[in-house]
This record gives sequence, structure tokens and C-alpha cells, in this order.
Amino acid sequence: MELQSRPLLRFVPFVILQHVLLACLIAIRMQRRARIVAFLSYFCVLVPVFLFTTGDIHRNHSTGCMVTGQIFTAFHLLCLSDPLNDFRHEREEISPSKMPYLRRVYWALCVICSPRGVGWNYQVANVPSRSNDAKWTFVRLKLLSALRWFLLIDFAQSLQRSRPLLPGGEMDVLIVAMHGCIQRFITIALIDMQYALCAAAFVALGISEPKDWPDLYGQWSDACTVRRFWGRAYHQMIRQYTTSIGKLVCHLFRLQPGSWMSSRTQLYAGFAVSGLMHSGGDLMVSPSLLGASFPFYFSQAFAISFEDAVISAARRSKLVMRCPQTLLRCVGYAWVLTWTVISAPLYLTWTVRAGISNENRVSFSLLSFVVSAFENS
Repeated sequence: MELQSRPLLRFVPFVILQHVLLACLIAIRMQRRARIVAFLSYFCVLVPVFLFTTGDIHRNHSTGCMVTGQIFTAFHLLCLSDPLNDFRHEREEISPSKMPYLRRVYWALCVICSPRGVGWNYQVANVPSRSNDAKWTFVRLKLLSALRWFLLIDFAQSLQRSRPLLPGGEMDVLIVAMHGCIQRFITIALIDMQYALCAAAFVALGISEPKDWPDLYGQWSDACTVRRFWGRAYHQMIRQYTTSIGKLVCHLFRLQPGSWMSSRTQLYAGFAVSGLMHSGGDLMVSPSLLGASFPFYFSQAFAISFEDAVISAARRSKLVMRCPQTLLRCVGYAWVLTWTVISAPLYLTWTVRAGISNENRVSFSLLSFVVSAFENS
């Protein structure tokens, strides 16, 4: 279906609806079978959104990812866990199961909006330390962080425009790799810029506290392997449901928890779920693009398996013990950079096929405005 022929999605009402509806379902005390029926009903409510458009291809992709992620979140919360009985927040005074229904709905909304579980008993691994800054100091720092990311995005987009990809023509491998790396960086920057703005707004309005908003990303210096890049440095916003679904797959295959096969299965299942989530973005752009994003994410599991094998062989040969740690980390960084360049073109697949690989993700360019003003002065 062409973008122009689709009905326009009312984005804000839809986002509110999908969250409130899921919260209402979680807040109902249901048996397991009823929760499965509730999930299937919720799934049927969300799926038609793929027939709509936001009016912008990039926004369509991010919305499709969000909706698919919400479906996985609902599967985790309704079918694989029992939030009312299992989840607790550090500031809770009474059990959620004893709260009035409307208060349980609000409590469930807090669960849905806390994918990393900060302050909850289900907090995922490798979340950065929580902030101890005063309220307005925190707000100022987050606004400055958002501004820095905006300027870096602006510069990255300017660099991208300087060497555009030519649709349908011969494309230099290095140019494609450069565009892939830049697009990857822009995505990372956009996510953190939006997170910083949300954190500043919610804390400024008194809705939450600075300690509820730890940094989205970990230390980039930890990214000396592909595994550590995804597991420590990158955001952990989808780790909750990728982990629970990975464990479900292991349970279905009756794999021993903690075994090598269980670890491998969870690795591949987790990245498969990530690939499927991003494929939802492909679908919302165009049905013909469904699955275009999947190879990039699923290939990360192969890269991790490869590096695990190399590290294991190096340890058995005692090579690791004979090399300085600084050298090993430098080799690790070089490997991660090399893999990023190799896999970067896969990240571009859907944008190239959609013909928007050269379009800006942020429409206003401060850099272009300053350059234009300088030239006209």
C-alpha cells in the first residue's frame, strides 16, 4: 500500500491508547489462560496500525518498531510473567494486588514505561548507576546532553549529504559503509537525545526523580567486544522481553539452564526477537520491505559466537596471559570497529530500498543555517 493512500495515524492518541489498554489488562486479576486470551485480543487491536501512516517514512519505521516492541512487551507481561504478584517498586508501601483497580492501572502504566526496571525488583543487568544530582542540576545537564546530541546529529547529517548514495547506481563499498556507520550513529544519538529531553521534562514537572533516569547508555569504553557493546554499552530497553522470550525458547527445547546450548540459544533467540521488532518498522514503511532489518540484528549473534570462539581459543593457548591488557583492549576495539564497518551496509538496507537513504532524520539544521547566514552576510 502506497504511503499517500493510507489513512493518517493519530499518533499521540494511539500511543496513549496502547499503553492504557495494556495497563487495564495487567491490572485485572486473571488466571493464566485468561491472560493469554487478553494478549491475543490486545494483539488484534494493535496489528491494524500497520495499515496507517504517520506521513513520514522515518517516523513510520520508528512507529512500527514501537508497536512491535509493545506487542512483545505485552507477551512478556501477560503470558510470561505475573506483574501483580511478581513485580515490586522500591517506593511501594502496599502490594499492588491490594490496590484499588484504578491505582493498579497507574501502577501497571509505570511497569510498562519502565522497560529497564529502574527501581524495580526486575531491573535488567548493566543499567548505569543512578543519578544523585539535585533536581535542577539534573534538568540542566540533560538539556545540555540533548543539545550536544543535536549538534552531533547535525554534523553527521552534513557529512552524509557531502557524499550521497546514488539510488539505483553503482555504489562504492566504502561510501555505503560510511553511510551505514553514520546512520547507526544518528540512531544512537536520536534515541539518547529523546531520552534526555523526556528525563528533563519529567523531572522538571515533578513526575519523577533524577535517580529514576540513569544514563541510557553505558560506558563506551566497555565496548571492546561485540558482546559487551550490545550487553553493556548499548541501551538495554528491550532486554526484558528478549531475555524472557529466550528463556521460553530454552524451556520449550528442554535445555538445561546455564548450559552452553542454553546460552547459545538465548543469544540467537534474543537477536532474532530484536530483528523481528525492527522488521515491524519495515512493515509499516512498506509490506515489500518486511524483514529488511532482520539480517543486521541477527548477524550480531554470529559475530558474538565468532569472537567467543576466538577468545576461548586464545585463553586455551595462554596467549591472553602473555599480552598486556591495554593491547588486548585495543585489539578488541579494532575488531568491534571492523565488524561495525562490515555490518553497517545491512543497517542501510531498508532505507536504500525505500529510496530515502540520503534524507535527514532531523529536519532543522543549525549548521546549514549558520553557513547560509555567513554566506549571505
